[in-house]
Amino acid sequence: MSILFGVRAADGEPVAEDQLRMLARATSRYATDGTSFATRANVGMGFQPYHTHERSRLEVEPGKAAQGNMVSFDGRLDNHDDLCRDLEIQTRVTPDSEIVLAAFDRWGEDCFSRFVGDWALALWSDVDRVLYLARDHAGTRTLYYEIAQGRVRWSTYVDTFLVESTQCAIDDAYAACYLAGQPAGDLTPFEGIRAVPPAHLIRIDGRKISRKNHWNPWKSTDEICYRSDDEYGEHFLSLFKESVRRRSNSAEPVVAQLSGGMDSSSIVCVSDLLRRDSGAGTEYLIDTISFFDDSEPGWDERPYFSAVERARGKEGMHFEASFRDRTFEPLPASAGFYAWPDADSSSLRQEDALSRLLASKGTRVVLSGLGGDELLGGVPTGTPELADLLVRGRFGTLCTLAFRWCLPTRRPLLEELIGAGKATWTAYFGLGRNSVPAPDWISGQLREILQARKPARPGIAERSQLLPSQIFACEAWHSILDSLPHLRPGHLCRYEFRYPYLDRDLVDFLFAIPRSQLIRPGRRRFLMRNAMKGIVPDAVLERPRKALVERSPMVALRRNQQRLRALFQAPQISQMGFVDVSQVTAALERVFVSNTATEWPLLLRLINLEIWLRGYREHGVNALSLKANKLL
Repeated sequence: MSILFGVRAADGEPVAEDQLRMLARATSRYATDGTSFATRANVGMGFQPYHTHERSRLEVEPGKAAQGNMVSFDGRLDNHDDLCRDLEIQTRVTPDSEIVLAAFDRWGEDCFSRFVGDWALALWSDVDRVLYLARDHAGTRTLYYEIAQGRVRWSTYVDTFLVESTQCAIDDAYAACYLAGQPAGDLTPFEGIRAVPPAHLIRIDGRKISRKNHWNPWKSTDEICYRSDDEYGEHFLSLFKESVRRRSNSAEPVVAQLSGGMDSSSIVCVSDLLRRDSGAGTEYLIDTISFFDDSEPGWDERPYFSAVERARGKEGMHFEASFRDRTFEPLPASAGFYAWPDADSSSLRQEDALSRLLASKGTRVVLSGLGGDELLGGVPTGTPELADLLVRGRFGTLCTLAFRWCLPTRRPLLEELIGAGKATWTAYFGLGRNSVPAPDWISGQLREILQARKPARPGIAERSQLLPSQIFACEAWHSILDSLPHLRPGHLCRYEFRYPYLDRDLVDFLFAIPRSQLIRPGRRRFLMRNAMKGIVPDAVLERPRKALVERSPMVALRRNQQRLRALFQAPQISQMGFVDVSQVTAALERVFVSNTATEWPLLLRLINLEIWLRGYREHGVNALSLKANKLL
C-alpha cells in the first residue's frame, strides 16, 4: 500500500518541501520504493510508492495536470480500460493517477463514483481552490485528515500526525466506542484526526468541509432475477473469478490467508483454477499462510486447511498464533509505539516472527477472505426474509416459509413469526442489530457519548424506502468495514490487504439478488456452495460453522491475574474518567474464577486500552495532562 500525505496551508502561506520531508519521516520505513513531493502555492503533496501491481510502476506521483490540478493516488483502478475508452486516452501507458486527473477534468466530483477498484486519493482542484480526499466503496485503503487553524493535513497513516508534536489528546468518543465494542466509524484514538469514510469524498473549501457518499450498494443496482439457481451460480462464479484475478495477478508476490473455511479456501482454489487454465504448474500456484492454535478446542482449522493443501498439491506456510501467550504489558520505550490499541509486548514478538516468515516469500500483498460470511448468508436465520414478507403483506407465504425455517431449527412457529415482527420493528424504529448495551464499568460521561452517536445505518427517511433485509444488509456491510485488518496496521511491517469478497462488481451483484439465493432453511451459504462444487474440496464446503475462540483468552487472563490486578491499581483510564475502577476489578475477579463469565471480550478491550495509554505515556506523551488541559 503506497503512502499519501500532504498539507494545505492557510491562504497566502506557501508550503515548503522541508515541511513535507519532515512528515515523510514517520512512514518512510513502510514504503521502501522512495519518496517524492510536489507543491503548488499553499498545497504540498507527498507520495511514498509501494509497488504491488504492474500498473503501479507506471506512476510518477504526485501527478500534475495542465490546469494546475494535483493528485496523489494509491491503489488500483480495475476498470481502467473502460475509463480510458470513455476519456479517449491510451490504456497501456497511462498510469491510474493520470486517469483520475483526466476523469476529474471531464466529470468533476462525479468522477469518483466511476472508479472501480481498491483506492484512496487526495486531489487538489486549483481553479476552485478545493481539496478532495476520497476512498473506494469499501475503504480498502486508509486515509486520515486533520483540520486546525486553517491548515489541513492528510495521510495514509495516523503516524504522520504525531511527527511534528506530541500534543495529540485522546479522543473521548473513540474511547467510548472502543470500550463498548461498537464501531468507531471515522474516529481515531486522537482528537481532531478523522478517517475519510469508505465510499465517501471529503470536500474541503477554505474552512468549509462537506462530505458526500459516492456509492451505495442497495441504491446502485436493480434487482436481478433469473429463472434458475444455476444461472445465479454461473453469474456469481464469473464475478468471483474476476475479483480473484484482479487481486492475485500481481508483479509482487501475493500470499493468501488459508484458514480452511469456505471463504479463504474458495479464494485459493479459484486462484489455482485461473492459473492452471493459463498453463501454470503447481510451483506457480499462489502461496498460502495458515494460522493455528492446537490448544484451542474450538479452533479446528488444521484438518481443513490441510485438505485444501492436499487437493492443490502445494503445502503452505503454517504459523502458530495463540492468545494464551499474551503478556498484558506495554512495549518497552525502545521498541516504538503502536498507533492503535489491541497490542502488547507479545504482539511485537509475534509480528517479528510473522514478518520473517513472509519475508522469505518476498510478500507485499495478503489476500483475505473477510466479508464472505456476512455477504453470502453465513448466519443461519431466515428472519430478514420473513420480515420482508411481513412488510409486503404476503402473510400466506410468510407462514409457509416460517414453517420451513422451523423444521431445521425446531423453533416453534409462533416464536418464528414473533421474531419476524420484532426484526421489522428493529429495522425501522430500533437502534439496529449491531447496537449492544455498554458494560457496567463505563462511566456516565462515555455513556452520554454513546447515546448521542448515530449508529451506522440508513436514516429514518431512507429506511422507510427499504425492506428490513436491506437495512440489515447495510448494518452487516458497515460491520465488515470496521473490522478489516488493514485498519490496525502492524508496527514492523505493513502489508497491502486485498479482499476479493468486497469487489465492487461482486458486491453490487450480491445486494441485487433475492436473499433466498444466499440462504435457505437448513442450507446456509446456498449460492456459494452450489457455485464452488468441484472447485473446493467437499470437506470444506460442508464443514460446520466455525466455533469461537474462547479458551485461550481465558487461559491468558487467568495466567496473568497478579499482573492484571496491579495494572488496575491506579489505571489511567479511571483517572481520565472513562471507567469505574471498582466495577472493573469486580468484573476481572468474576472472570478469574468463573467459566460462565461473559464479560471477558469487553474486558480485553479495557485492558488493551490501558496498556496502550501507558505505552503512549512512555513515548513522551502524557495522556493525562493532555486530557486535563482539555478539560480546563
